[in-house]
Amino acid sequence: MSLVWWLRCLLARSRPLTATRAIPPPARSRSDARPAANLSPETDAPTRELKSIRDIPGHGLLWTFYWHFLKGYSSKSHELQIMQKKKFGPIWRSRFGPLSVINVASVDMIESILRQEGKYPIRSYMPHWREYRELRGKTYGPLCEYGQKWHHIRSILNPKMLKPKEVATYSLVISEVVADLVKRIRWLREARGDGLMVYDISSEFYKFAFEAICKIVFETRLGCLKEEIPEETQKFIAAVFEIFTTTAIIPFFPKVLWTYVPYWKKFLDAWDYVFYITEKLVNKRMREIETNMKEGKEMSGEYLTYLLTNTNMTPKDIYGSLSEVLLAAVDTTSNTTSWIFYHLAREQSIQQQLYEEVNNVCPGDQIPVAKDFVHMPLLKAVVKETLRLSSTSATTPYARKTASSSSPRSSCRTAGFAARRERRSTTPLPPSRSDLVPAAAWGSDWQSWKCTV
Repeated sequence: MSLVWWLRCLLARSRPLTATRAIPPPARSRSDARPAANLSPETDAPTRELKSIRDIPGHGLLWTFYWHFLKGYSSKSHELQIMQKKKFGPIWRSRFGPLSVINVASVDMIESILRQEGKYPIRSYMPHWREYRELRGKTYGPLCEYGQKWHHIRSILNPKMLKPKEVATYSLVISEVVADLVKRIRWLREARGDGLMVYDISSEFYKFAFEAICKIVFETRLGCLKEEIPEETQKFIAAVFEIFTTTAIIPFFPKVLWTYVPYWKKFLDAWDYVFYITEKLVNKRMREIETNMKEGKEMSGEYLTYLLTNTNMTPKDIYGSLSEVLLAAVDTTSNTTSWIFYHLAREQSIQQQLYEEVNNVCPGDQIPVAKDFVHMPLLKAVVKETLRLSSTSATTPYARKTASSSSPRSSCRTAGFAARRERRSTTPLPPSRSDLVPAAAWGSDWQSWKCTV
């Protein structure tokens, strides 16, 4: 709800943001118009001989290293995805260090892969994140854990975080942070932008996301939006950013070389500081809860209080999970917000229509509530179209499906290709191959979408 109010505050200015290209009309995938296909690899008999992943076109490690680092596409991977799809088609191979990646950029292929997922899919393969936790004796969180343990963690974390009714309860908390963001942007514009410009607005959205998520997850304000940001908070923000940077680089090197790579030490130091702050904030809240219980006060709070008082998670489990939840939430929230304003800045008419829609539903300083969104179809369309054109994450990983005791010959089939694993196991196995959904390559393909207005 607060995001709507925030959008209105930033768009309510005498001169609209400049525009150079229109946002296409709201769209949706065509997959909902097709009947579901029976794609069970254990029961379907192939109508033609399936090819192996070795037959998929693509390139090797040196090509990846050249384009990502020497050509500078590590910071604009969405452009590289579109180039690769034009060259190889909707499916191609690439290599990131020891990991062989199958890039799938077709709605039909993505659907077939998702329909073949088991109950415990491996959505991301993070060997360096797991290695840090093993070195430091930390527990795995939802991004590092696999199998039944992953499912158990998600069953605890999801209800209070993802259910719409639960999310609505955080609106007042976020409103407080949004108000501070608007104040900071106005201050930056006047103090450092000659009353006209806010430089590096994406970094301000990053600080906003950081402050908002910490307020929800840790129930604490860190001062990210103050004129003078506390030193400890600055180090915390820098540590999270360092993790994002080194996470993308380390997998290019074999594990035996990690200790000799300077990025590895930066990676470890950054995680050390993130866990230091996480443990400090969680322990602080634990002491507050214990004090309230001794004094007979009513227990109240948000997400952290729920985990500490209504679940069987140990403090160590909470440290591991919340540190990963923080990183995932900050990255996605800040990226989505930045892309929304980027696309609105490229189309003045849509920008003006959105402002009028929000202002008509919630005039003046009225802060929107959940029921108001029913009357804001353009707002929903802008967000959805932004996520299609500029996904929160450049890619979505799906590691190789794990075989189960009832299905020793596990395989994943799509577009005439099959990847099999000949091993009987009930526990997740570190994948040697990962399916990757390059968002830019399929999101920008107009043949995969149809207009609904």
